[in-house]
Order: sequence, then structure tokens, then C-alpha cells
Amino acid sequence: MVRYKSRYLLFNILYPNAPSTNSINPSIPTHLDFCAPTDPAVTPQVLASVVRDAITLQFGDWGSGMTSSLSGNHLPLNLLKYFSPQTSTGIIRVSRDHHRLVWCALTLIKEILGKPVVIRVVRVSGTIKKAELEGIKRAKEEIRRVRELEMQMVEG
Repeated sequence: MVRYKSRYLLFNILYPNAPSTNSINPSIPTHLDFCAPTDPAVTPQVLASVVRDAITLQFGDWGSGMTSSLSGNHLPLNLLKYFSPQTSTGIIRVSRDHHRLVWCALTLIKEILGKPVVIRVVRVSGTIKKAELEGIKRAKEEIRRVRELEMQMVEG
């Protein structure tokens, strides 16, 4: 029996045109501006649809067929294993053979529901546990950075 080998892509959604939260100097964006929460209208189903459309747009029927070889149709809606609108972080499960194709499609997505975005894949892992641990580590790092910025604003 052959085991289905997969990869888990941990990604962040960044918002480059978000309004600034820097009250001292609004022209200088803070780190938190790019990591804004995602609109509640962006559900896992919407995100899966956007990824499927991006693969079809960039790679045509070949890419669509390569990524759907297991499910029989396009990428399944359960390909998104985790998505947090508060942190704009998600985990996608894909075939080990085609993870670079999905990674490329994620990188080339320019907007979600009409809002400009940049999707950054931050980790490729063989297990979902390691992807989750990396997500937790990065979230803690974000909190530490924001606290440092707040302390600098208070002192300066």
C-alpha cells in the first residue's frame, strides 16, 4: 500500500495598503499595519476558491489537473487545514510532488475579494505539527515586536 505523502504550507496574508496605526507619525507604517486581521468575509472556502483560481490562471488545465489528481475535481475545499482571520495565518495541505506549484500560485495572488494582498509562505513542513509550532513561534515573535515598538513610542 502506498502512503499519500503531503506537505503543509504555512502562510501569512499581508495587507500593504492598510491604514497606518502609527499615531505619532502616520506616514511611517508600523509592523502591525502589514499584519492586519483578515476581513471576516474571507472564509476557508473563499480562500480555497481563490487558490484554485490562481492555479488555473497561472498554470491552466495542466496545473489544475496536477493538483487535483487525488480528489477527482479541483483542489478540495478541505485543503485548508487551518486559517485564523485574526492573525491572517493559514496552513494548506498539498501533495509532496506539487507543493511548489501551490506555493507559486499563493505567491502570485494579488487580491482577495477585491482587497490587495501579498501572501507569503513562511514554512514548508512534512507534518502539520511542525507547521503549527512554527506558526505559534512566529505569533509570539510578532507580539514581542509590537511590544518593543510600543515601548519605543512611549520612551521616545
